[in-house]
Amino acid sequence: MPSIGQLKMKHIAAVLAVMLSLFQIIFTGGFAIMDSHLLRAIHLSAVMALIFMYFPGYREEDSAVKKNVLTLINIILVVLAFSSAYYVFTNLDMLQMRMRYLDEVTQQDMIYGVIAVLLVLETTRRTSGWSLVLIACAFIVYALFGHAAPFPEALRHSGVSFDALIEQLFMITDGIYGVPVAVSSTMIFAFVMFGAFLHVSGMSSVFMDLACLLTRKSRGGPAKVAIFASALFGTISGSAPANVYGTGTFTIPLMKRVGYSPAFAGAVEAVASTGGQIMPPIMGAAAFIMADLTGTGYIQVAKAALLPAILYYLSLWTMIHFEAVRHNLGTLPKDQIPDSRQVISRLYYLLPIFGLIIAMVLGRSVISCAFIATLAIIILSLFRAETRMTPARLWKALEMSAKNCLMITSCCACAGIIIGVIAITGIGFTFISAITDLAGNNLFLLMVMLTLTSIVLGMGVPTTPAYVIVATLGAPALIKAGVPALASHMFVFYYAILSVITPPVCMAAFAGASIAEANAMRTGLLSSKLGIVAFIIPFMFVYEPALLLSGSLPETSLACVSAIIGVIALAGGMQQWFLILANRLEQLLLLAGGLSLIYPGLLTDMIGACCIVSVVLMQLVRKKRTASGAVLAKTSV
Repeated sequence: MPSIGQLKMKHIAAVLAVMLSLFQIIFTGGFAIMDSHLLRAIHLSAVMALIFMYFPGYREEDSAVKKNVLTLINIILVVLAFSSAYYVFTNLDMLQMRMRYLDEVTQQDMIYGVIAVLLVLETTRRTSGWSLVLIACAFIVYALFGHAAPFPEALRHSGVSFDALIEQLFMITDGIYGVPVAVSSTMIFAFVMFGAFLHVSGMSSVFMDLACLLTRKSRGGPAKVAIFASALFGTISGSAPANVYGTGTFTIPLMKRVGYSPAFAGAVEAVASTGGQIMPPIMGAAAFIMADLTGTGYIQVAKAALLPAILYYLSLWTMIHFEAVRHNLGTLPKDQIPDSRQVISRLYYLLPIFGLIIAMVLGRSVISCAFIATLAIIILSLFRAETRMTPARLWKALEMSAKNCLMITSCCACAGIIIGVIAITGIGFTFISAITDLAGNNLFLLMVMLTLTSIVLGMGVPTTPAYVIVATLGAPALIKAGVPALASHMFVFYYAILSVITPPVCMAAFAGASIAEANAMRTGLLSSKLGIVAFIIPFMFVYEPALLLSGSLPETSLACVSAIIGVIALAGGMQQWFLILANRLEQLLLLAGGLSLIYPGLLTDMIGACCIVSVVLMQLVRKKRTASGAVLAKTSV
């Protein structure tokens, strides 16, 4: 039983969460203006305080004494969390006027800075585990001791004092108050709020119902439901594992029910949910940071991501379909198919999303678009009693907006520590020089090295900070090699995201395996297989930007058509099925033809087309012989 004090803490947390959401609406929605440094400090302090309240560090079965002790500790941590915002508020003029690395760092600055950094590490640990925390700690150790042995000569820097490190991480906007928290406290929070209102109103239910309706007569329908539902739900969420739990609890049991193996069902949901992070319009919030880092508009980022995301889901859908046909799996159970009239009558629930996209295309700011779409949800919810935003629901939506941002913001602040160390030590330039020297003038080798680096650095790390880390280290290496900035950032972004379905640390696959009650590593391996296109596409769009819809209309149109055919062929090769079961030669031709067609170019398109036409002709002949043999056998009997 929780004590009275613990219950009060929960009520205080709810009030603080609502206050944070209202604060964000006022100061990022255009109603009032605040200094950006102070805005970030208040946002981060409130988030850290909420984490200590919502993630108290004890379990329900713990003793009352332990709970009370930890509650007292959390109260102290909450006070310390707000001390960071207090410091920035009272010293704002000094922080803006000081000469970085020249003016003295006082003892007071040191105390507040150390407290802030430690709180960021602890809140990140509570919300997302040890992975990102250990990486950040490793970078801090490198900053303090990387000028001497045992660090290799090639990795050593000129030395960073403790004072300079605290100044970098806390007193200027290149550390925990850097770009990731800047985006988290503005654009990301606005879109998290949009998703929270969509969920609390119940209007998000149309995603699942529409997916069920569209796939009701298709073989292996539940797996295809996972694709549609996860693409729609995942694009407004910032975590692939969270997407798995959001839709997988419904889709995975249905997949098992129609005959998919547990591991395959878990893998399908993991891959589908991961795709939500690369599917416009929101792309798990990382698109906003990408737009900021590359200096391109958000619309340009979303446009570039569109075709690769479509190819990703088309490949998954095709592999699922071939799997269902090959094993003669059934359709969606009748008791799970919603009434079509009810679904159609609720299609207006999708209007806020269409309005959001239209507003962004018309050139309005990203933040204002998100708030306009949220307002549209409130207005449209009034038409039905089951969706109406009552005062209680409004309170819940505002609280959920803040709660859903806790992990993102804490991880963004922790990623800021890493970025700050990279900037002050120059390890980013050292890393770029090292891998470019190793790769020489071989762009392909450079991309392979960056692929492995991005996957390793992204392991166990949520979408947004994973991208920030690899963008800081990896993208400049591609830019130095002559690759356009947007393609470079999109390249490392893909592989940082794919770490969640790449063994050994594949968090989305593990989440799917837990729901499916399947072997975790087998689910991870199947996830990598089903997501194969995402491992290939980035190499293709670096060589040929037409896949990012960059180029003339004829070029991009031809690239779209050939890539779509190529993805279907590649999926057939991976599943060893096209018109019928493929033999080894046909499988190899499908794989070769698919890869050739995905890569834009007239010569490669011709080679790919020849491979696929050959497979179709061979399979038609074999299919006809099989049918003739069956007729002869039946006649002889």
